[in-house]
Amino acid sequence: MSFLTTTLAFVFVLGIIIFVHEFGHLITAKAFGMRVFVFSFGFGKRLFGFKWGETDCRVSAVPLGGYVKLEGEGDDLLSEDTSQMGDGKDFLSRPRWQRFLVYLAGPTMNAVLTVTVLAVFYMIGFAVDASRFDRPIIGAVDAGSPAEKAGLVPGDEILAIDGKPLPSWEEAQYQILLSPDKALNLRVRRGGEERDVAVRSEATSKEQVGRIGVHPLVRVGEVMPGAPAEEAGLRPDDAILRIDDKVIETFGDIPPAVQGADGRPLSLQIWRHGEPLTLSITPRDDGSGLRIGITPKTVLKKFGPLQAVGEAVRWSWDMTRQTFDVLGRLVTAQISPKTMMGPLGIAQASGDAARGGAGSLFFLVAVISLQVGILNLLPLVPLDGGHIAILGLEGIARRDLSPTVKSWVMNAGAAVIFLLIGLVLYSDISKLDFVRNLLP
Repeated sequence: MSFLTTTLAFVFVLGIIIFVHEFGHLITAKAFGMRVFVFSFGFGKRLFGFKWGETDCRVSAVPLGGYVKLEGEGDDLLSEDTSQMGDGKDFLSRPRWQRFLVYLAGPTMNAVLTVTVLAVFYMIGFAVDASRFDRPIIGAVDAGSPAEKAGLVPGDEILAIDGKPLPSWEEAQYQILLSPDKALNLRVRRGGEERDVAVRSEATSKEQVGRIGVHPLVRVGEVMPGAPAEEAGLRPDDAILRIDDKVIETFGDIPPAVQGADGRPLSLQIWRHGEPLTLSITPRDDGSGLRIGITPKTVLKKFGPLQAVGEAVRWSWDMTRQTFDVLGRLVTAQISPKTMMGPLGIAQASGDAARGGAGSLFFLVAVISLQVGILNLLPLVPLDGGHIAILGLEGIARRDLSPTVKSWVMNAGAAVIFLLIGLVLYSDISKLDFVRNLLP
């Protein structure tokens, strides 16, 4: 059942993204009056479909991609209907700006899909972990981690990494993740004093991303009236550092620690307004197990239509900036290709998202759609960005490139893409448990 869920979710996620991307090419080409032979979801043998004017809208046997086939596009030597050739509807007879817009329409539609899905989420409203937007104050330090070796302790605030100011934990974690096995200079505030701390990050064995072994404060959102937490003096916005000897790294660590108390008093070390405090609390059984009566602190993201679109655009822009940052670090070998997600990774993520509900699945669609749009803009033929680059060069030169030059560009681009596909597949396979120890 799990495999079936993962497979169906993968096809669903990929299907929406591909359909929207290729539909962008299709509708733009038709708007300019170009002849479109095929609009296909999938490759290979045609399974079923229907005719939309001159276009065969079809579903093909292999649902791992899709394409739009325009008359005269590229090396179209096998046009499916040549009876009307020469009537001005073929792709190459159109002005460069029209061809440019047809290629650009696919990635643009991916961005539109991302913004649309996110805007709906923002209008409906959803809660996110408040620690993402909290100041980067350390709540827990892993034993034996680079952070512990460097002398970092709970309550330290990370102000900057390598001179880059960090207003939130989200920014701090991003900088650390993209710096595996690297010497980092942290500007840290402890009490009223600031100092520089040198930390060398580790590279995780599986994802090959950076870590130094620090976690955000786990803050209390709500204290239930009359609950043990209220009686003990716990307040909203308090952060729980420890329960007895258990270090609290996430809110999910709290229920097991409480359930194991068997009704005895627990010692809670908390962080309140920059000072550590210790409280004693005795859990009570509320009919479903031992509880202390608290909820995690979350931030509600809910806006009106215009603000929702604005927030969706802002988020998409931030993700785009981060994506190009990651690509730059990959090209300069600052991070490993193992950080990349390929078909197997997307399938696994799709299955996990499907089991998390429709919201998680559509959020994954939004995230991957944006990445697909960005990657399609890379200047590599046969990606859209490669064709756009060629049109740009031809526009500057005011003449078409020769078939020989285009063939060389096409072959070089295809070679790079096949290399990237190989790296991504290697990355995916290397993360599988049963082969992780067999690969270098």
